[in-house]
Amino acid sequence: MSAAATLEALRARIRALEGGPRVVRRRAPSGVDEVDELLGGLPKPGIVEVCGAAGVGRVRLVGALVAAATQRRRAVAWVDPLRRLHPPALHDLGVELGLLLVVRPAEDGTSPWLWATEQLLRSGCFELVVVERPPVEAKGLPRRPVGARWARAAEHGQSTALVLGDRPARQLTADVRLSLGPEGAMVVRDRGGHTAGHGGGHVPLPPWPLAASPW
Repeated sequence: MSAAATLEALRARIRALEGGPRVVRRRAPSGVDEVDELLGGLPKPGIVEVCGAAGVGRVRLVGALVAAATQRRRAVAWVDPLRRLHPPALHDLGVELGLLLVVRPAEDGTSPWLWATEQLLRSGCFELVVVERPPVEAKGLPRRPVGARWARAAEHGQSTALVLGDRPARQLTADVRLSLGPEGAMVVRDRGGHTAGHGGGHVPLPPWPLAASPW
């Protein structure tokens, strides 16, 4: 039995013990050709971690995914604990701002963005929940893994989390991890094994819309 099959069997056993329904996992078309070609769609439910240094295109890639979702009239939430998001720039990328909820939790030292992300995923109101987490070395990150809590919340809400960061966080167990660099996007982890035909190579990021100004 493969590792993926063993893991699914264990999850099924846990659900049976807890009395919960079977979770149907699939790859849903994202509407962004580069992502769908690379991953076969976004995991739903699931967690996708998008890692890369500032300026390599994290917002450009995730903004394209958010734009595609809102153009299908799907609501999206964006958790912005760092207060870096500039919604007009997302509008330039094609995001329907009327379908975007921006959440900026209070900076009270208790990391409320973790709780906010979990509740948004669990709500079932949002196809995508985006969160730009603090840097790995920041004090706002929990010591214990949050991936399991977010994964259960995503299963409950049938949603997908897109987590932006400078580099991978050990506290987060992602279904898919993308590494962004000057050459484009590369898959460094895919628990579903759906990565198609790139052999560890890069694919280009979605092109800038004519109306958008890169930042």
